[in-house]
Amino acid sequence: MTNATDTKPTRARKAPSDRQAKTPTAAEIAEAKRAQDEINAELLAGMPELRPAHRFRLAHRNAFHNLLLDATASGAFDRPELDFDLADPDDIAAFKKLQKFVESIDVWAESIAVDASDYAEWSEGKTEDTFIALFNVYREALGESTGSES
Repeated sequence: MTNATDTKPTRARKAPSDRQAKTPTAAEIAEAKRAQDEINAELLAGMPELRPAHRFRLAHRNAFHNLLLDATASGAFDRPELDFDLADPDDIAAFKKLQKFVESIDVWAESIAVDASDYAEWSEGKTEDTFIALFNVYREALGESTGSES
């Protein structure tokens, strides 16, 4: 929109209710969790057996916790969306942080695999989404948070 007396564009103002994010209902939260669980199950289909979280030794739990800390410190969780413009230097830096985090999930998961060679074979060709799904499953099982969640 432009003003008749001004050549600069003006921005339409949003109503105050449009500026505030709507708090999801319990039903919406449950539905989102159910949908995410379905996506995770699809992404992790055929995955060889990994040590379940309730059987972690201290080193396993600490290694997972350190993945979370390192990713948080690096800024890997700073983006709400995982869309990157690889012509933009800031997006390139953010994408590299995400890749480093995903690589660390893969290495960690191999360390808790019942059969590391089966896990290595399964993980070949998997995408970032697969390893993030794996991370989220264990994060939930261990009761961890990225700090950006409420």
